[in-house]
Amino acid sequence: MSEYCVYLKMPSYLRQWFIHRHGGSNPVNLIRGSIESKLLQRATIPMPHGIMPPRQGDGEVAINIPYSKSHDPRTYNYITETGKNALLGRIKDDFDLDVWDYLHDFGKVGAQQKDLIYLFMEQRGIHEDGTCWDAIAKIYQRLRKNYLTNISKKSSRLQARF
Repeated sequence: MSEYCVYLKMPSYLRQWFIHRHGGSNPVNLIRGSIESKLLQRATIPMPHGIMPPRQGDGEVAINIPYSKSHDPRTYNYITETGKNALLGRIKDDFDLDVWDYLHDFGKVGAQQKDLIYLFMEQRGIHEDGTCWDAIAKIYQRLRKNYLTNISKKSSRLQARF
């Protein structure tokens, strides 16, 4: 990996999950060939003149820019806000998939959902800081609502055909 990093601001639960998913190191070393790695290579550009190299701020995760022969991080070591948004969107999508994959089989489990979310957090290196559990519960509720709405629409369309 290179010594050049980009910094992404993330909510606590997402930052912890992302670091854990990529091996627990800080700065994060992306998995070679992963979508995030490829996206970061495409999103980095040469540092514009007159701009100081960014420093890591509060709530930001440092991500090593992967090296490749065609995209050397010594030259391509700056990411625009558009690039940051694209990378963050990709990471959020991966998190949503992980939450859905872990929790959806249990259906409507009521009080047990609390324990399942805590189990999900424990297994993914997410430590409760007062907001993590609530954020994950809301994300799952939105995903479930969208899923049930889409299932109901498809069912209605199928019934209308027959």
